[in-house]
Amino acid sequence: MAEFVTTVRSETDRGAVYTVTIDNQKKLNTLNSDILAALKSSFENLKTKEDLAVVILTGAGEKSFIGGANIYEMATLNPDTARTFITNLHHVCAAIRDIPAPVIARINGLCLGAGMEIAAICDLVVAIDSAEFAMPEVRVGIPSVIEAAVLPQILGASLARDLVMTARPMFAKEAHRAGFVHRLATPENLDEVTQSVVNDLLAGGRNALRLQKALCNAWENLPTDKAIQLGIDHFSDAYTGPEPQEMMNAFINRKR
Repeated sequence: MAEFVTTVRSETDRGAVYTVTIDNQKKLNTLNSDILAALKSSFENLKTKEDLAVVILTGAGEKSFIGGANIYEMATLNPDTARTFITNLHHVCAAIRDIPAPVIARINGLCLGAGMEIAAICDLVVAIDSAEFAMPEVRVGIPSVIEAAVLPQILGASLARDLVMTARPMFAKEAHRAGFVHRLATPENLDEVTQSVVNDLLAGGRNALRLQKALCNAWENLPTDKAIQLGIDHFSDAYTGPEPQEMMNAFINRKR
């Protein structure tokens, strides 16, 4: 089902922007095992791209980003195949998280279950104001797991517990207030707002952003003293290439 995951490259003078689209519109872009494998392969391939500057992840159509994991497949699982299925979904999340460049989740509609977990591990989330977020797993007899574990860090423990236990929907404006969504858009200007975020990212140094993303990931798990030391190391590492001098000199010599 590789045809259900497409990757399009757009070249800029600051590097390439890659847009990964999940196209399973008849089933609200839900994820089955074949689509998970294709998505993981796509992101592992992107990780090797030397020109990589920004990644946009989105769902095709106007109704859904990712409508969750495919319930028809999950209904056939047993304890062993369930472990394999959810582990494979975690591997997709890990492949997205491991991309060295910033990843933007472009939310164009429903963002449910696995979709919300994937959005949670993207670096920035842009969503239309009518987008709907939910963790509905308990309503179909399973807990919310794997990358749902990061929701308390993003939303706070209380709201995360509310969502995973009640399965209630959280609409985009609430998600924005809670810090899950970084930019709100209308359906008509979603691409414009997404592009403005891309432009903001491209204005930064590509190597600096890679170092910054690595630090952001590390900050979530390291004790403060070790996180600070890693920051010192990465600050020094930035000067192994020409980027700081070039960008600082451009700033110093800018027209006033």
